[in-house]
Amino acid sequence: MVPDRVFLVGFLGSRLEQTGRSLSEKLERPLFTLEKVVESSARMPLAELYRKEGENGFRHRERRALVTVASGPPCVVVTSPGTFVDRGNRRSMTQSGISVFVDATLEECLDGAIESGLLRGDEEQAERFASLYEMRRGEYENADVIVEPGGRDPEAIADDVLQRLEDRVWDEKFA
Repeated sequence: MVPDRVFLVGFLGSRLEQTGRSLSEKLERPLFTLEKVVESSARMPLAELYRKEGENGFRHRERRALVTVASGPPCVVVTSPGTFVDRGNRRSMTQSGISVFVDATLEECLDGAIESGLLRGDEEQAERFASLYEMRRGEYENADVIVEPGGRDPEAIADDVLQRLEDRVWDEKFA
């Protein structure tokens, strides 16, 4: 049996939302994207929220959104790239479910961010992106499960996640 809540963590461009969508269908559970939960509760788009409240305002709302989904029904949760960096957020995830790091390479993340229009891809932005990727990667490695996309499509990644979660439950049950 898979834990009630599965939290997907990873860097910008790692295609968490597509993987989460596929995983939620396989588990027959709702999908929550923290950024969308924050937008809904704030009643404004993220860009406007960042303009009005800045990064700190967003992170405060994000923590509240995480607590809400972590205390709700079984689901799959797609976190934002900075969510897992916060120790309190990691603790909330650990107490209410299991975290899965989708360990996309820097190149996969860059490609994903450019394709989705989140990054222009000029050299200066790419350097900042790479620096932030390296800083956060060590935190992401604290996840309960690590899955490498390896160029696979989101459905195959979701299959891998599901298998690893089932294996983990099996191992814990008979260890």
